[in-house]
Amino acid sequence: MIRLIGFLVFIFVRNAVGSESFCNKAGLGQAYPPKDISGGVVCFVYTRADEQYDGDFSKSPDGISVFFFRKSEGAKLVYEFPYAGTRGKINDAFFIPVGKKYGEVLFVIHSIETPRSWDPVSDVYDVSVIRFQGEVPILDKRLSRFFDMGGDFVDAQGQPTYFYPYKDRTAVEAAVRSPLFDVVRTSSPVEGVVREKSFLYRGDSEPSFKTGMYLIKGDKVKVEDSTGGRCKVTYAAKLKSITMWIDCKSIVF
Repeated sequence: MIRLIGFLVFIFVRNAVGSESFCNKAGLGQAYPPKDISGGVVCFVYTRADEQYDGDFSKSPDGISVFFFRKSEGAKLVYEFPYAGTRGKINDAFFIPVGKKYGEVLFVIHSIETPRSWDPVSDVYDVSVIRFQGEVPILDKRLSRFFDMGGDFVDAQGQPTYFYPYKDRTAVEAAVRSPLFDVVRTSSPVEGVVREKSFLYRGDSEPSFKTGMYLIKGDKVKVEDSTGGRCKVTYAAKLKSITMWIDCKSIVF
């Protein structure tokens, strides 16, 4: 039994070292441990991000990119994470099964330090969804848009006005299991009930600004879209239907 355990540890370490050797061929160093998948290796590496100002180059923190290696092929750039001239990091990367159509999908939680000119009071987070199309990993823009990118905001009095909801694995896993994720994944609306007074936001493809209108506890809505923790809902008022955005946490499904 001890020999078997030792052999399995040896295989694990050998495979890990092999994956890292592939990742060392791209970028400026590893930003996160590699992930083995579908006969290849997904690598998270730092990439140069020098920026030019008035003819002079300013050394900024390195960006982070995703590459995919197959042992018989070279590196393929899959995705470059959002960059704002500040230091970024990969907080977590993990697989979740997403229905028969997608199978095992890679979710990557990434964050950057908030630039001084930006409004969030926290780091800025984003969640990227990477799936295989045939034998090639690609960024699924539609599923990634569900999580969007954001940080925490407060008003002039320091009171919280918005919290980015997908900062850790637990929150992402719960979101993937929720009816909201199915709305985006299948493009099928789902019905819900408002649990508390919730202000409405105008906007077409995403919420843009807060209105003075709101829904109250017990109002029934149809959720048509979701991004960054806010839901686009249709509410059948007495005179006409209205379609706006509210916080998803205010809805019970």
